[in-house]
Amino acid sequence: MWAEREVKELKAATGAEELLILRGREVAASIGHLLIFGYYDELLENSPVEGILEKVHEKGGIVILAHPFRSRNTSREIPNAPEGRFACVDAVEVFSGNHTSDQNEYCRQICETFGLVGVGGSDAHSVDMVGKYLTSFSVTIMDEDDLISEIGAGRCRPIVYRLEG
Repeated sequence: MWAEREVKELKAATGAEELLILRGREVAASIGHLLIFGYYDELLENSPVEGILEKVHEKGGIVILAHPFRSRNTSREIPNAPEGRFACVDAVEVFSGNHTSDQNEYCRQICETFGLVGVGGSDAHSVDMVGKYLTSFSVTIMDEDDLISEIGAGRCRPIVYRLEG
């Protein structure tokens, strides 16, 4: 994770002082990959999710379950209750370039059915994926505290950006 000083240096070097750069990281946990914002200390890879959540929440951060179906098959039926790995995090990455469109739709249905907070995944492994999946907020995000507050309160939604052409 970049230090706050490094982010300031990057903005100064590029002349993009107004560019919003948010520091976060992806870690492997017992339930899959987690996106973490607001926690800057070390975390052991593949740790139990409960310990990660406790540490991150103690520091006022949030935990998002990343690409929950990347390596898993999905049924076409919505379960009777959300799986533990969905219910224990602050939000779920609904739309992801690491999912098929069927997996993205299945994840959207699960989050909608159970009232889980969803975000769009910005992880792009090709030029075609850059900016395709976004998170929409009702307020302008000015810093990491705003991001954490708005996602934590569920005041966001995942969207798919479609170019008109």
